[in-house]
Amino acid sequence: MDNMGVTIKDIAEKAAVSISTVSKSLNNKPGVSQATRQRIINIAKELDYFSFHSQAHLKSHNIAFIMTRRHIPIFNNPFYTRVIAGVEIEVENYDYNLLFSTIKLADLNKKEIPPIISQNKVDGLILAGADINYELIRAIEKLKFPTVLVDNYLKSPLLDCIVSDNYNGTMEAVRYLIKKGHKKLGYAGGPLTHPSFQERFKAYKMELMDNNIPINNDIIKIHKNFNQKMGVKLAKEFLKAELPSAIFAANDAIALGLLQTFKKYGHKIPEEISLVGFDNIEVTAYTSPSITTVNINKEGMGQEAAKKLFDRIDNPEKKATKSVIPTELIERESVKGLPIP
Repeated sequence: MDNMGVTIKDIAEKAAVSISTVSKSLNNKPGVSQATRQRIINIAKELDYFSFHSQAHLKSHNIAFIMTRRHIPIFNNPFYTRVIAGVEIEVENYDYNLLFSTIKLADLNKKEIPPIISQNKVDGLILAGADINYELIRAIEKLKFPTVLVDNYLKSPLLDCIVSDNYNGTMEAVRYLIKKGHKKLGYAGGPLTHPSFQERFKAYKMELMDNNIPINNDIIKIHKNFNQKMGVKLAKEFLKAELPSAIFAANDAIALGLLQTFKKYGHKIPEEISLVGFDNIEVTAYTSPSITTVNINKEGMGQEAAKKLFDRIDNPEKKATKSVIPTELIERESVKGLPIP
């Protein structure tokens, strides 16, 4: 085996122990018997692990999860909170520490490398969300600093990307509404500069075309900004004209705003308007009515991101991959079938 390809996972498999045990042994941390530690060190020597990883003692044994301050406080964000939970599961397996950092919205157009990298505070990054500036990402890429993108995609030989199956998840949701008899089917989404919204809007249109349903721009509402009041603003746009019989909301935050606003102005869900969201954030199961939505395995996204990052820390020249996390339609109370002629 080429020593450049040897990882702690390889050592763990040969030693028949966990990755965490190998990490503790190689970094002289407690929690491992001396006999096990020595056996693991012997296997590492046998695999010629140390010749490539001779700088291992210089590592910080920290990784960072970075978002923009648009999402602050982080732990109030129902989507990324679950992604972080998934990251934490893998971080514990590798005996690393997980740090959190943010980028100010005002700094999004700058190319400065975050201090957490330049000051050698972390061994790798998970960058979350699509509003982190591409120029900044490219600058990090040039450093060949181990980095994984979550909920974002950028074609790169060195940056692994983790995304949900936005396209097929949306097509399943729209197909579900069509099978329920809805043909006047609206769309509510965020800016098309965001890869997820872009894919979901494309899939919405494609599913309508596949079912010979004309695309009606009057019932397509797209908001240019990211904020929690986006659904409320889009609902008011829908209320200015004749309402569709159903709306696909491109995320649950929008769906919640639509539900709240339509109810406020006396429209019943689903009797007058059916509604489907996307993300399956926890609150959608407890609204009245509960919201039909597309589930994303958010913890799975976080776990996959961490696995990819640790692999890249061990194999910095490895060709990057794009991981697509499957989705699932969750049927609840916010959709009513119409008579099918």
